[in-house]
Amino acid sequence: MASRAQLNQQAAFRLIASGQATSLSQLARALRLPPNTLHGVVNRLLEGGAICLDRTERYGRGRPIQHYRTRNRRPVLVAQCHGSVWNAAVFVDNRRLGPLRVSNCSPLNDAEEAIRVLRKERDATARAARLEPKQIAGVVLAINAVESEHGRVMTSSVLPWIREASAEQFSRAMGCRVQLQHAVGTVIPELRARAARGVRSLAVLNVGDGVSAHAQCVDKVWGLHQAMPGEVGHVVAQPGGPRCGCGNRGCLEALISGPAMVRRVRTDLKRGVRTRLIAPPRRAPSELFAQLEALDTRDGDRYARALTEEFLHRVAWAVSIVTNMLASDVIVLSGYALQSRDAWRQRILKRACEWTLFGKAASIRLEFPLLGPEDYLRELAASFAEVAHE
Repeated sequence: MASRAQLNQQAAFRLIASGQATSLSQLARALRLPPNTLHGVVNRLLEGGAICLDRTERYGRGRPIQHYRTRNRRPVLVAQCHGSVWNAAVFVDNRRLGPLRVSNCSPLNDAEEAIRVLRKERDATARAARLEPKQIAGVVLAINAVESEHGRVMTSSVLPWIREASAEQFSRAMGCRVQLQHAVGTVIPELRARAARGVRSLAVLNVGDGVSAHAQCVDKVWGLHQAMPGEVGHVVAQPGGPRCGCGNRGCLEALISGPAMVRRVRTDLKRGVRTRLIAPPRRAPSELFAQLEALDTRDGDRYARALTEEFLHRVAWAVSIVTNMLASDVIVLSGYALQSRDAWRQRILKRACEWTLFGKAASIRLEFPLLGPEDYLRELAASFAEVAHE
């Protein structure tokens, strides 16, 4: 088991590598440690060659503020595979090199197909960063999946092929070290972004190609601890309902995820339902929710309004489960189905309160992400540097 000093060192290194905290004062606030303790931690990282001085800022006559960065100067490709949506960028230390690439693809059937898509993302992202693909020193691939208790097997109802895949298989195919991550990495950065405001626990309810609720708490001594991956998407909401990717029937994910909603609309259109909704292509299920939001008005068509109402009803039920089970300070609504839809957030909040322990008096903080894809990719880049450091 790691000692407290080692945990402090790992936490400080990750914060510096991710760019979330790069000076002694920022680290002290983020980790809630005395500055003297952080001074020793930073000195050990400097002596070990893990970090170096980045820049010095001067404000008036006070002592200059020194900022640090990691020493890993080799380009690393960081990619998130949510299912139909890919985000990718190249990072050197904690700096993005070139633009952030966002793309859509149809569902992947096996690891070989995933490797082909990853190669395509690497080549396009490297060219945009004015690099040759062979200059990419490593890859972090974050996949919409969960890891077994012993960390030996990953599984996903959205990407079922991941159970048979391995980092070694990807590394051989890509010609460099590939690090597979079992989550897309939104919880920790979102919690850090709110820590200064007194938020000590946070859950991210994601509704996109899948449905999940992952949570984290903050230890008052040194940083993050007790990850709580929640598979609320696989709570059965409609017994005997549609088949889910996990093999069961009627899971919440089989009812409200993007692909599930698209399948439902296509089926209803074939049955002759009259609506202005147009079923989007398989590679872009997110387009359906933009249509639903636009038609969610009094003069919108009846089918679209009823479908939206049912969707929000089930999301509110999921929020109430997360609230009753985890009691997080904040629940972040994430994923292309929910993010930035404030009118929907208000309706979800009102209904969710009715299903919690304190009813309408319940205090549920529903928020949207404060950060964006680049911040999450930077966090994942830090995890690659951290593995190399350890």
